[in-house]
Amino acid sequence: MTKKHFKIETHGKLLFLILSTISLIMLMAITTVIWWLIKEALGEIHTILRESTWKSLYVFYGVVILGIMMLFLQCYTPLKIKIFQKLVRFTITLLFPINVFIGKCVFIPMDKIRESFVKVNNAFIKIGKQKYSEKEILILLPHCLQNYDCLYRITNNIENCIECDKCNIKTLKNIAQKYNTKIAIATGGTLARKIIVQTKPKCIIAVACQKDLVDGLLEVYPIPVYGILNKRPNGPCISTQVDTNEIEQFLQNIIKKEAVV
Repeated sequence: MTKKHFKIETHGKLLFLILSTISLIMLMAITTVIWWLIKEALGEIHTILRESTWKSLYVFYGVVILGIMMLFLQCYTPLKIKIFQKLVRFTITLLFPINVFIGKCVFIPMDKIRESFVKVNNAFIKIGKQKYSEKEILILLPHCLQNYDCLYRITNNIENCIECDKCNIKTLKNIAQKYNTKIAIATGGTLARKIIVQTKPKCIIAVACQKDLVDGLLEVYPIPVYGILNKRPNGPCISTQVDTNEIEQFLQNIIKKEAVV
């Protein structure tokens, strides 16, 4: 079972990494063609302008190629080089929309690309091995984790949960209490942003579907977000589920030892 899980996870990361490599090649090809088309016009303005533009492209290519190389290393090796952390994040953010475009062209489902992006993001966060105090961490959950038929709404306050055990909310509430971390329910992107502004977390554990999770990862940067995709046995937005063990294991790895209860 473990071996199977490892293969699925590795394949998921590879999808985004392969698309990123293709995106980089396309970006280099397109910008080179554009420069070739306008180089004479640039030269007429000033020779230095033409040469400096070409040299700037060389530098840009070098930076992004290095970013891709470090991204591969940080996804598949325990190597941690702090100086390249921002470069890797820049590369991921730059290439993601191009990856989406290429994926659409070759009929790769959008959710597959998003899921791969989340796996790459999580690998990037894990390799950082950053530690936080319990109050610096926010567990951010979607309201659809609550049992659809439950009469007690918890969107405003998770303490309203009566712990009937018909969904994952009771377990997640107990995990937050055990580790003394902040936990909140968001009904959408606007409320999620408001919660983040109010709580000012330094690290977020976010549960959501592929689209909401990726949108959130990109929007809240540079706050590190460990993303966990919810399970949808009843379809989207109805009594979804999440692997609570993964959340607890990640908490155990990132909380400063003196802060663990």
